[in-house]
Amino acid sequence: MRSVERVDSLDALLAKHHVDLTGREMLRELDAALTAVPAASDTLSAGEIEFLRAHAGEGVGEVLDQWSPVAEIRARAVEIARQTVTVLADSLDVKEAAALLGIDRSVVSRRLTARTLWAFDLHGHRRIPRWQFVGDDVLPGLSAVVAAIPSTASPVSVAALMHTSQPDLGDRTPLEHLAAAADPAPVVALVESLDTW
Repeated sequence: MRSVERVDSLDALLAKHHVDLTGREMLRELDAALTAVPAASDTLSAGEIEFLRAHAGEGVGEVLDQWSPVAEIRARAVEIARQTVTVLADSLDVKEAAALLGIDRSVVSRRLTARTLWAFDLHGHRRIPRWQFVGDDVLPGLSAVVAAIPSTASPVSVAALMHTSQPDLGDRTPLEHLAAAADPAPVVALVESLDTW
């Protein structure tokens, strides 16, 4: 069993896990993500509740009795915070990406500019998601996929798509599909639809 070390600050925790972000950067991103948490939808009408109780199957009544808008907002906030932390921790800066690929930082910067490698902005610093790499190289077909990522796409939504099994890909994730050197066109089509997520 691993011993639990005491960590006195967010900066120390990030350093302990080799996350190249400051505590302030992490807190800003969490604040932005949590600010965007949508409000829970209005409660169901009495007729809708009765219909669900009668037709939705076992256990629905208990779920309906326990649901509350406050709990729903909290659950959404916790999930968004978890996803944000995961995306930030699972990204590299330009220097780290260059070291991983065994190339100069300027080459990574040129790939980002050419949109053959994707990064998101973290307060003026580019962060490159690790999902783009397999071993010490980029995923096959990555340049076509990156070119299709909408400029408005969030790193959380892109990561979620890339890690989610898709029926159009034979129930593989886009990452698995690309890693198998399969045609990137179906992944491109999925990525182009990110604005509708």
